[in-house]
Amino acid sequence: MAYNDRPLVDQRGPSTAPPGDTSQDGFIQSPDISRAGEPRQHAIRDVQQAREVIRKIQSDGRNRSIVNARLQAKVNSERPYSQSRLEQEGLGWRQNFSTRPFSTLLEKVYPRFVEAVENMKYFTNSSLSDKWANSVEKTEAFRREVTECIRGRAGWKDTLESIAYNNALYGSSIAGWLDEQSWFPHVFGHDECFVNDACKQRPELAQVFVLKEVLLPHELFAMIKDQKEAAEVGWKIEATIKEINKASPTQLQDFLGNGGSVEAFYQNAIRELNLGASYTNGANVISVYSLLVQEVTGKISHYRLAGPELNLIYEKDDRFDSAKDCAAFFTFERGNGTIHGSKGLGRQIYELASMMDRSRNEMVDRMILSGKTLVQGDPKRLHTFKMSIIGSTVIIPNGWNVLENKIDGNVEPFLRLDAYFGMIIDQLVGNVSPPQLGGQGEAFRSPAAWNLLAQREEETKDNRISRFLLQFVKMVQTIQKRICSKSVEDADAKALQERLLKIMTQEELDELSAQPVASAVRDLTPLQRQMIVAIAAEKRGNPLYNQRQLEVEDLTARLDDDFAKRVLLPVEDPTETAEQSRLQLFEIILLTHGQPVPVSPRDNDILHLKVLLPTAEQYAQQIVQGQMDTKGLEGLIQHITEHVNAAQAKGVPKEEPVLQQAKELVKQSGAALAQLQQLDQQATDLQQQSAQLEQAPPQPG
Repeated sequence: MAYNDRPLVDQRGPSTAPPGDTSQDGFIQSPDISRAGEPRQHAIRDVQQAREVIRKIQSDGRNRSIVNARLQAKVNSERPYSQSRLEQEGLGWRQNFSTRPFSTLLEKVYPRFVEAVENMKYFTNSSLSDKWANSVEKTEAFRREVTECIRGRAGWKDTLESIAYNNALYGSSIAGWLDEQSWFPHVFGHDECFVNDACKQRPELAQVFVLKEVLLPHELFAMIKDQKEAAEVGWKIEATIKEINKASPTQLQDFLGNGGSVEAFYQNAIRELNLGASYTNGANVISVYSLLVQEVTGKISHYRLAGPELNLIYEKDDRFDSAKDCAAFFTFERGNGTIHGSKGLGRQIYELASMMDRSRNEMVDRMILSGKTLVQGDPKRLHTFKMSIIGSTVIIPNGWNVLENKIDGNVEPFLRLDAYFGMIIDQLVGNVSPPQLGGQGEAFRSPAAWNLLAQREEETKDNRISRFLLQFVKMVQTIQKRICSKSVEDADAKALQERLLKIMTQEELDELSAQPVASAVRDLTPLQRQMIVAIAAEKRGNPLYNQRQLEVEDLTARLDDDFAKRVLLPVEDPTETAEQSRLQLFEIILLTHGQPVPVSPRDNDILHLKVLLPTAEQYAQQIVQGQMDTKGLEGLIQHITEHVNAAQAKGVPKEEPVLQQAKELVKQSGAALAQLQQLDQQATDLQQQSAQLEQAPPQPG
């Protein structure tokens, strides 16, 4: 049987290895490379090996799951002490409440990642090559449409927050796509994604990983609703039907199974298996484990096993071209380079948060006990103790002695201890705040020292955010590719393709969707921005520096690159300036001889006006001196007016100095030309009268 066409069954008989033991053929099967260099075996041999791999990865991460559960309990305001143990030890009077330091500090961290993504103008920086016409406009439209499509999807903000939350708390997060029809990623919780201990932090380096889906009966049925298509893409129809029947309500199981045929099940399920049936008493969820294995070719084979028995319900070899097409990994820190080597803030501040809770409870206990009166007596006679108050006198029964000493709360050391713990945690999470309480050591740092510490923590925060953004744009790479794919079935993605194909071809869209988006991360740290602004101010006017580029860098550091492009005047190309000026000089010769010259849409109107305006002023002076006639000036003024109108039609700002100067010249020349034309007419009339007198015969006498 061919490499890509073998079914997932054991061709060599049932496995003799004990459950959970994958040592028979290693963790996965050898590819068995042929002499031609081609693999002859897939990584997963049979169903039993697939089950063993899933169980092995789950069992290896059991302790990790317990720790993650403890972290989640602390987020959910777990009390610092066990109340039952306090009661057993006779300390039930002690305070036992959570001040939520853990969740409060977590809320300071993960929103930073969300805010950094939301502040990005575009999620993609893909660019169309210059070989296509209007590449700049098409690139801008592509970036805008893709970003708006992602942000406009319902649930996008929740997805982004889930990724950032899991990443900050547990140290890692995985988003995945388990089909080819949807671009929207699904975030898998810490108890829904499983990787082996040696799994690297990049998906393309992961050999195997498991993603868990918890589905209702109607949700699993929706995946095989089109029976023919589902079978073609790898679904095991009969095995899937069995899992749906087992999870369906009791009153519906016999009805769905009535008839014993797949066709009868489909007819009954289409009518009866809906959302309401999944929430009926007796309905269960179906745990579906997706086993994703990287073959030696780099492609990903996908297997779905459902239920506690891990029955195979889906199989497709080489389904995805690479691991990046079906998963995106996020890690909070590098650690030792593996997924589990990244420790989130949960593990870093768990013990410190517990100490803060206990010290705060201790402070409350001490403050309550402070100033209390001490009475000495037999505890066995406590039920006989009865205090009477008569006027200003307090009477206590015999056998009880009032001691002069009183309990001193002395909470100041605990307040300083709480501030110290807070400072340590602030440094861990990158949120440094000078202490508000007096004391020794850290509290007496100078403002300059605290500013330096805050600056270092700001750099640490920026490094974490930059790391998250780099991982985020890798996910956007897959999202962008899926949005522009022809196989996508999401309505918003289809609408996006329709809009883009009105202004570009399919080849251009395919090129844009395949371009890298990683260059979207161009954020600078505050320290770098301040240094750029300072250097730009220092070097302004220095002939050794490109002054315009200094302005660009200054504005970009202060705001952003788009603002610099909007407000800075464009740089004139020397070649274009020379060619446009030479063309206008030729046109002036024709204009001064009375020949009209039309304005071309390709003319650089500002450059033409810069040549025309001084020429028109010189020509006007020569007219006043009687050296030129007014016809040449009329042609120049008319040509200037046409260039002004053309420049305004092209969107040149009205505040452009050259336009203002040209409008003023046209306005002033209107009245002057009228007077000159009257003088010319009068001179012409006098010449005609003189000529007539010279030609007339002499009169007698």
